[in-house]
Order: sequence, then C-alpha cells, then structure tokens
Amino acid sequence: MKVAILGCGSVTSRVARSAAAFDGIDDLVVADLDGDRAKALGAAVGAGHARFDATDPESIAAVVAGADVVFNGVGPFYRFALPIIDAAIGAGAHYIDICDEFDVAEALVTDPAYDERAKAAGVTVLTSCGSAPGMTNLMARWACDELDRADAVHVVMGLPFVPNLGPTILEHMFHSLSGEVTQFLGGEYRKVPAWGDPRTFELLAPYGLREFGYFGHAEPLTLPRFIPGLKEATCRFTWWQSEGNEIYRRFAELGLMSPERGGLPLSPQSFLARHFCTPEGERAVGVDISGDPIGAAFHIRAEGEKDGAAASVVIEMHHDMTKKFLKDKGDMTAIPAAAFLRRLVDGEIDRTGVLAPEACVDPQPFLHEVVPRLGVDLHRTVSQTRRVH
Repeated sequence: MKVAILGCGSVTSRVARSAAAFDGIDDLVVADLDGDRAKALGAAVGAGHARFDATDPESIAAVVAGADVVFNGVGPFYRFALPIIDAAIGAGAHYIDICDEFDVAEALVTDPAYDERAKAAGVTVLTSCGSAPGMTNLMARWACDELDRADAVHVVMGLPFVPNLGPTILEHMFHSLSGEVTQFLGGEYRKVPAWGDPRTFELLAPYGLREFGYFGHAEPLTLPRFIPGLKEATCRFTWWQSEGNEIYRRFAELGLMSPERGGLPLSPQSFLARHFCTPEGERAVGVDISGDPIGAAFHIRAEGEKDGAAASVVIEMHHDMTKKFLKDKGDMTAIPAAAFLRRLVDGEIDRTGVLAPEACVDPQPFLHEVVPRLGVDLHRTVSQTRRVH
C-alpha cells in the first residue's frame, strides 16, 4: 500500500515516523513545499520524498497520483483542504486529515457532491482526526451512546493564553474566533457571531466555573450528521485569562483577523499571526498566566434522556502542560492522528464516502489506547434528574 503524507511540520513529521512502522504500508512518501525538509524527513524515516505546492492543482494531482491513502496535514485547512480532497477522490485514493476548520466540515457534510463522488470512487474521506477535533468527536459519541436519547451535545474547550502558537495555528484560531461561525441550533446549521451566546459550564478541578463563547470548529458540523436525533451541537472556547479573550475580540473588531489582502502584500490575518510569533509581538500581547492552571481542558456534555428521566453525560479530558509527558507538543495531535491512520490502512475503517471519527470508530477502545500515550486524564460523569413527588 502506498501512503502519501502531505506536510512535514511538527505533527505530520511525527505521524510519518509512526506510519513508517505500519505493516500495511510498503511505499511511504512525504511531501512539503520545502523540498529540503521533505528530503530530510524522508531520509529519517526511510520514505520517499517530494516537493509539492498546495496552491497549485497540478502539483497536488502529481503528489497524490498512485497513492492508496493520502494523509493531509497542510494548514490552514480552510485554504488547502478542499482542493486536496478533490484531488484525492479524483485519484481514487482514500483521504484522512487533521482538519479543524468549521467551514471545511460544513462543505463536506452539507454538499452531497463530496459524499457521492467519494462513494462512486470507492474511497473514504475521513476528516477531523486529531485530538480536537478527533478525540473530542469520540468523547461526544461515547457520551451520546450512554443516553437512550441524545438531544444536545456541547463541546467546550479552554487553554492558557499563549501568543506564539506558530503562524498556521494562529491563522486557524483567528479564523475560528472572528466573524461568523456555524453551529447546529434548533435542528439546523446556523451562522452565529464568534464569541457569541456566552454560557457558563462547570468543569472539574482545577478549572471550575468558566464562561465560554461560540468557536468555529468541526464538531458542531459533523456530530449532527452522524449521531441521529441531535437537535443541538455547539462548540465553545475560552482562554483561561480574560485578557486573552479581550485581545482576540478587539483585534477581530478592528478587522485585523481578516484573511482578505485588499491589495496589501499579505492579509491582516497573516501579518498578525507572524507578529504574534516575534519577540516584540509576544511582549506586546503577553498576559500573566500564573494565576490559572497551566493546562488544557476539553469538556464534552451530552444532554437527553435515560430510563425515562432527564440525564446528562460528561466526558472531560485534562492535559496538565506542566508534566512535560510528551516529547513534543505536536504529539497531542500526532498520536491520535496516527492511530486513526492505522485503522484506515489496516481496513478497520471500511466505509466509503465522507466520514468523521464518530461515524466509523468505536470510541472506548480508541480512547483507552490513546489516552495513556498522551498522559492526559479522562473523566466520566453521569447525572440524572428524577421527579420524586
């Protein structure tokens, strides 16, 4: 089996190292815009290498030609995912990515052409296969499956405010936390303002009671597609530090998170993402994070009915960043991504068409395999309300 891994950044390079040991792969190719970086990674993992340009359709077609599986790690995905998906389907290759963009997920689940083309080609298009989305999707599936009827699922995320997340992740964050984003409300997909409808959720210690606003992410798009009966699916976010939230809101209001160039050499979004990664930018927007936990929390809450009474199931994942459990921060995405890729290569995922993890992967075995490797804590809470008189 030939597998092409697109992108040689922190996450994809670690996925490539894992994939090189998969029994089902006998031809592995890594590709990147930086040909030297692809060559170095190829040499390190014993794979072939290629240079490709994700903005050039001919270059994309050439790199996916002959592949049985394409793993796409080229971001920001709202710019590059759909053309690569089109090329993979056209080449008759299965496709998997770590895409976290709401608008890509929206296109895949609301435009039937993608699903129809993939099925006609006999291939799988498997999106959102990282930690969030990815593991969060499986946490949501697990929570919903424990209810007799699931009406709503809320995906809630919090992080310490760090200015320098790298330009690609920052462009994703700016895109997801400005303008309008899509949520599933009242049984339909709706555009709402990013940061809108702030809602308080109580997380387990050490995070406690926090307020979260709308966040553009893939889960509210795919979960209603693959979990029958949902009337609501949302994703909300906060920086633990309120100053970080205000910085993002203010820059968005000023139009500095816009991806439109408007005749400039680069867009405000691209400039701001790069500025945040400079020493000057980090000093200018840095805030004191010492009073809050240095960690990430992913709180997935399913609401509905069990045994004739109102009930909720919460699956909550905590990542204590002070433990330094992972060798590289990219492992938080790369480890689950490689686990999803292995299931596709081994044929455990055998459905064709457009899919997300909650549609084709059994949640509990996957999470029990991956969670210990990440060094995170996973908690499950079931609550039920019964009328007694």
